[in-house]
Amino acid sequence: MNYSQSQLMDIFRKKIAARGGRGIMGLARQFKIADDDDSKSLSVEEFQKCCHDFRIGITKEQAAKLFQVFDRDHSGSIDYDEFLRGVRGGMNEMRKGLCMQAFDIMDRDKSGIIDINDIRQRFNAK
Repeated sequence: MNYSQSQLMDIFRKKIAARGGRGIMGLARQFKIADDDDSKSLSVEEFQKCCHDFRIGITKEQAAKLFQVFDRDHSGSIDYDEFLRGVRGGMNEMRKGLCMQAFDIMDRDKSGIIDINDIRQRFNAK
């Protein structure tokens, strides 16, 4: 079947979650298992093997297509940060709202930028 990149990402996320890879520690473990050469990044071949070993249910060609989605900096490898962003996906609306509330609290002068003065006025280490 000819899946879109979005559909491939959904399939990958569901299969990884089913393996217990929901939390940060679980995802780190999944990444380490897939990193055969301990390079702290995944090559396209390691990613294809990961998809096979984790029974994601996609072909090598589809895994290569999905690899391009994960490889955000187009370096030819996926580092842990790229892997984490890909698996976790974007923030839902509730999380975005909470972040905006926190930002608004910190942005004391309402400039749209949090600078050191904003932090000094809001942060109390006591």
